[in-house]
Amino acid sequence: MKIKLTPLNIVSAICLVVAGLLLFSQKDQQVGHPQFTLLLAGVNGLAAITFFISDLIFRRFIPTLKKLWVVEGVLVVFIVVLILIITSSLK
Repeated sequence: MKIKLTPLNIVSAICLVVAGLLLFSQKDQQVGHPQFTLLLAGVNGLAAITFFISDLIFRRFIPTLKKLWVVEGVLVVFIVVLILIITSSLK
């Protein structure tokens, strides 16, 4: 079985690493509120699960790796732009 590396796999791995860092660095530093960092870790964990499941769905319906990279890359760029628009409108 050949392992395919896709953009959503990379993003889900990054979300898991950030969630782990938030969970384990929470005990060392008292900079922020512990409930807020726990909430952020939970959101990152849920995002990683969502990205992983959506990657499996995309793999099921898009057979070629090149088209899969294009579709998932566009999805990641769309999500990043949407997050930037939302955060800039909240300031």
